[in-house]
Amino acid sequence: MTYITEKARRSGVSTAAAQRRTLVSMIHIARTQLGMDEDSYRANLAHYAKGKTSCSQLTVPELFTVLEAFKDLGFKPTANKRFSPGTADGPKDERSAIRALWIFMHRAGFIEDGSETALNEWVKRMTAAANDGTGIAEVQWLRGDDADKTLNSLKRWARRCLFENLKKRGYQPDPKDSYKELLKRWERINGAML
Repeated sequence: MTYITEKARRSGVSTAAAQRRTLVSMIHIARTQLGMDEDSYRANLAHYAKGKTSCSQLTVPELFTVLEAFKDLGFKPTANKRFSPGTADGPKDERSAIRALWIFMHRAGFIEDGSETALNEWVKRMTAAANDGTGIAEVQWLRGDDADKTLNSLKRWARRCLFENLKKRGYQPDPKDSYKELLKRWERINGAML
């Protein structure tokens, strides 16, 4: 909802109009994803929206109802994933190191989602305890101790992943090896990925 409001504010369009446009777009995407032909689509609209057969006739609550019904039929909206800015564009501090390490972990197969969106979700969880339950929502907002603690936490996670990966492959890493030592050994075996 905030996204719609912010987008509408910037474009000068009313919130209701922007919300309506977003819902109609999502319904059309759902129709395509579900493979509905014209007759099936109109029949579904009529069924879920009190006999109306066009999105232009539907109220915002009816649009919500249709969208939820399409989700029940199997529509899976895709999340808007943001990807990390290029290192040339970003700051040269802990935040860039966090992003670089996150991307490395994704490329190495240690984490499934290497997007900025996934990183932000992780940062929010990691910083919640130190900030009265409200985590820092964006990696770009990290500063000072929060940035240091987040980077060190990510390094510890990466160290565990490197250690386990080397063990699974038959190597015998020393449990006392630091993150840097394990990374060097892993890179000798796999090639540099950073």
